[in-house]
Amino acid sequence: MPAKNQDAKQGLQTPGIERTKEKAAAPSSPELASYKPKYKPLWNNFITMAGVFLATIGLLGLLTFGLFSIVMPATNPYVDIVGYLVMPGILVLGLLIIPFGMLIKGWRLHRRYPDERIALRFPRIDLNDPLQRRAAKIFVFGTFILLPIVGVSSYHGYHYTDSVTFCSKPCHAVMEPEATTFTFSDHARVACAECHIGEGASWFVKSKLSGTRQVLAMWRDSYSRPIPPAIKHLRPARETCEHCHWPEKFFGAQLREIARFASDEKNTREDISMLLNTGGRHTTAEMAEDPEGSHWHVTMKGRIEYIATDDNRQEIPWVKWIDARGDEKIYRSDGRPSSDPKPQGQLRVLDCMDCHNRPAHRFRSPAQAVDEYLEFSRIDTTLPFIKRQAVAALAQPYPDVKTAEAHIGAALTEFYRDNYPDIWQKRRAPVQQAINRTREIYRRNFFPTMKVDWKTYPDHIGHKIYNGCFRCHEGSHVNQYGEVISHRCDTCHTFLNPTRGEGGVPLIERGEFVHPLPLEGLHGEMRCSKCHDGGPARPTTCSGCHDRTTALRTAEGPSFERFGIQPEPMADMDCQDCHADLSEPVSLAAMNDTCVECHDPQDDERFETLLADWDKSARRELAAAAAAVDKLRSLADADDEADQAPRRKWLDRNAAVLDWLRQAGPLHNYEASIKISKQLTAEAKRLTATNGLAEQNK
Repeated sequence: MPAKNQDAKQGLQTPGIERTKEKAAAPSSPELASYKPKYKPLWNNFITMAGVFLATIGLLGLLTFGLFSIVMPATNPYVDIVGYLVMPGILVLGLLIIPFGMLIKGWRLHRRYPDERIALRFPRIDLNDPLQRRAAKIFVFGTFILLPIVGVSSYHGYHYTDSVTFCSKPCHAVMEPEATTFTFSDHARVACAECHIGEGASWFVKSKLSGTRQVLAMWRDSYSRPIPPAIKHLRPARETCEHCHWPEKFFGAQLREIARFASDEKNTREDISMLLNTGGRHTTAEMAEDPEGSHWHVTMKGRIEYIATDDNRQEIPWVKWIDARGDEKIYRSDGRPSSDPKPQGQLRVLDCMDCHNRPAHRFRSPAQAVDEYLEFSRIDTTLPFIKRQAVAALAQPYPDVKTAEAHIGAALTEFYRDNYPDIWQKRRAPVQQAINRTREIYRRNFFPTMKVDWKTYPDHIGHKIYNGCFRCHEGSHVNQYGEVISHRCDTCHTFLNPTRGEGGVPLIERGEFVHPLPLEGLHGEMRCSKCHDGGPARPTTCSGCHDRTTALRTAEGPSFERFGIQPEPMADMDCQDCHADLSEPVSLAAMNDTCVECHDPQDDERFETLLADWDKSARRELAAAAAAVDKLRSLADADDEADQAPRRKWLDRNAAVLDWLRQAGPLHNYEASIKISKQLTAEAKRLTATNGLAEQNK
């Protein structure tokens, strides 16, 4: 073979290592003249071959995915993940492994031949050679094919990871609650990433790193049930929400009409009409410097800071208002002066998300959801007690959706078949529709697998079921000047109450909220959430809310069964017989005045100080029981697992009884309270000295 052709053939060799001995002899020495360099191709190794294999698989996978995209009009989230993310990743990984394997082989050759100089031999490029020209064509053609494929797939992969489908469908078991409520929310056409990530590369990278951790948690089945709310990791609202809801847009009042249905036989409708004073800052010059309404919190030139002491931000004991001049007012509800150090907790600057914390993922309570279905005739309002029965069926705990749907159907069917046989026979279609709609409400708002229902994530808008606005506007936050954060209804609402004018003409007048039940004294000052929990309506009696007090008076509470207590001697009397004036705070003096109306101290002088003596002794026994229980709890926490079982079992069974007694009020059954307190004290002391619990565990 001519030397020229031989050199050209050698130039076709893939990059390799040329080994040449280092000799001290002269270049003309016979030994060097007879030495022929050895050539070792670097591509011929397992790692590089694995890279070639992966790159080939990735390329074939991308081509296959492209064919799927052409022939399948409907997208599949799992196929999209493979096509947009997995296959491009495999291709790029293979291309990176190829040179890595070549470097590894070069390093191994250097270690195997330490006495020889190892030099990288580059190919000789000569496009006049047919073999090299054909190789160049394959390389250029392959590059022009691979680069668009990788580029397009990476582009679509980037956008796909920001899509609603990616956020909700692949991890359907984990994200099912959020995905379901999102579908029926006001933000259903807003992509998840626009709120949860926003613009910019830094937040995109941060979200993907967090997503990697979440994928690992799902793979290991170690994710939380329910998953914690994402509000802690969201960007400030000014960088996301205000792209659509800018402050200058907030002004004026909004008419809000709410339909409520009573839990009576006729499902009586109760309409509430009001103006929500959202306010804000108008674009006109005269209003720009004077924001008003509830959106004043985020449209003024100053700022509001607060500290929440719990993860759900329900307890806010410290609020600071800084005006445009930098002057500060610190409001506290913990009774401490404003100059004291801030309480422990998370410090935040108030923005939209502190009130609108569930804008796209609201879980309707049973009462609210059934009201909405009744309002729009999705459930027939003429079915007797349908509001009460549907809410009761929804509020029951169920292990899974299938069991819930079966129980809902059975409960409503049994109720109308047994109590209203005519309706069951003649109007079975509306009953079946009510069953189907109630099941639909459950599927949209209850997710037993993730332990999610309407109580899992408090909604801070409003204040009926959750504390919401009353976290700060409950009337107990006072600043250093004695000013209180207002809790008047007309601060945010103007109620439009129906009335009659001359000649019976229907009119609307502005006024206060008129509660369906008259609320007096302390009941008129209570938070709405004290009575309204979103579940079945409580009876409109004293025992409806004060169930623990009633249980103690009648000795029928399940927590009191083992103590063998007797009903209070005056258990058959109405609460109003003693609590006659609900407009006044409850006090021993007020109750004593009521008692002596029947029990004259002149006939029996004990009645003059009887309540005070009872209260003193009851407090003493409760304090002794609490001290004994606390000591036992500290020992149980320090015990090893074997010794801890009897003590922990007793604590789990009885520790809550003390809280029950405190809330029920020991004076509502003095004899029973003393007996229970003494028995708890004795048992706790016995367990403190020994692990034996044969008597108590019988």
